[in-house]
Amino acid sequence: MPSPAERAIARRATRQLLVGAVVVGLSFGASAAAAATTYASTFTTAASRAQIAATTGADRGLAVVLGPTRGIDTVGGYTVYKGFVFLTTIGAVWAVLAGTRLLRGEEDHGRWQLLVAGATRPGRATAAAALAIGVVAVVVTVLTGLIVAVAGRSPDVGFSPGQSLAYGASLGLVVLSFGAVGAVASQLGGTRRTANGLATVVVAVAFVLRMLADAADGLRWLRWATPFGWTLLVDPFGQPAWGPLLLAVVVSVALGALAVVLAGRRDVGRGLLARHDDRPARLGGLGSTIGLATRLEGPTLLAWCAGIAATGLLYGMVANLVTSDLPESMTSMLDRFGARGTLVDQYFGVVFLLVACVAALIPANQIGAAADEETSGRIVRILAGPTARARWLGERLALAAVATLVAALLAAVCTWAAAAAQGVPIGLVTLLGAGLNVVPSALLALGVGAVLLAVAPRHAGGITYVVVLLSVVLDLVASMVSGWAWLDQLSIFHRLALYPSEPVSVASTVGVLVAAVALAGVAVAAFARRDLHPA
Repeated sequence: MPSPAERAIARRATRQLLVGAVVVGLSFGASAAAAATTYASTFTTAASRAQIAATTGADRGLAVVLGPTRGIDTVGGYTVYKGFVFLTTIGAVWAVLAGTRLLRGEEDHGRWQLLVAGATRPGRATAAAALAIGVVAVVVTVLTGLIVAVAGRSPDVGFSPGQSLAYGASLGLVVLSFGAVGAVASQLGGTRRTANGLATVVVAVAFVLRMLADAADGLRWLRWATPFGWTLLVDPFGQPAWGPLLLAVVVSVALGALAVVLAGRRDVGRGLLARHDDRPARLGGLGSTIGLATRLEGPTLLAWCAGIAATGLLYGMVANLVTSDLPESMTSMLDRFGARGTLVDQYFGVVFLLVACVAALIPANQIGAAADEETSGRIVRILAGPTARARWLGERLALAAVATLVAALLAAVCTWAAAAAQGVPIGLVTLLGAGLNVVPSALLALGVGAVLLAVAPRHAGGITYVVVLLSVVLDLVASMVSGWAWLDQLSIFHRLALYPSEPVSVASTVGVLVAAVALAGVAVAAFARRDLHPA
């Protein structure tokens, strides 16, 4: 039986993750409901659905990148396909960060040592905290299922409550599985940054395994080797299978048990993959605060750039789809986003809207890193010298802005290279312009995050992520659901032109940049005047 101290640890861990789980669950449900209702209202006849299935169903490259297109001629099959990559990736990343936050993050801040110094042991405390991962996975499952069930009551959609719950569970198992991965990584890495890196590698490997499974019929068995494959195997709107969900629970419990065992075999504050106590001095970047920030954040920013470049390559690889004859209902769906012009221009306009969503996450990541510098107390050592607060924050914001610009241009180059290899008629200069076009919206997210950092540093990173992800959901819902277009005005992407399918408004772009700079200026001034808030 858990002791009162362990029950208190479990309650506190659940409270730490509950708000994030509610946001994730509501976002997942809203995205799926919007996709289902849009498909039902756009592809109204069996002929139009058969046509889209014939156009996309045989494209192996599309299946590898975005998931299998089997059943895309049904509302349920399209709903799974539409949100598969986007929702499962967000769920996996959020779960990893949640798992490392509960365990390794608490150790980094010194709070875990206080907990295990009392009436519990590290292993039992780890088990109590890890229970919160299971709780929030259930929250994501239920909220997603409820929203999809509400949408499913429409005769045009026609989802049963059981199918809706199965869909929610297919996404909840990703949260459960990768949250457990984060718990194990917390025992291996000596810092939360290291633990996040280890867990992210597992996410990447799992995603590649899913891609291989959809690359050839003979490799379908690989779906059983990855949580991303388990999501597909559930088949919520066909013949729901609960075996993959049971497998996810078993694997997650096993990983949780492994985390408990490892926690009992190491010293608190250290990871099992301990670094050597002596190593040659590396002095690069220590001569200035911007050099130190670049050294600390360089690997993370390189990973973001690699990720957004890979995103561009993937979308470029399937761009040849738009050179074929698409059904009128598919072009109508592109029109819902406001895309105009040729089909090629419409496609790349929507693609770079998605690139903008990814690029805006880079400022959110950097705001979280800057907040961690303060709450961990490391910033005190820097600002105790001659470095002014305004200079420190200004340099961190400049680093994030430059990284965002580089990532956007990389996405443009990689998208063009992959599309050109497929024979798609699109110019490099055009896509470089599309890449530059997404930067102002990302900088607006940076400005919002900077203000949050100046006002509430402990919550700045998380809230900035929420602002970006909520903007994505609002933009999708506003585009897909008639009568809800006004929601787009609440999104940071409201002024983003879908270039090259529509011209860029210089006035709007300048206005967004001015707003971003103004927010950054307010944040720097406020940060210079307030007290620091170390944990």
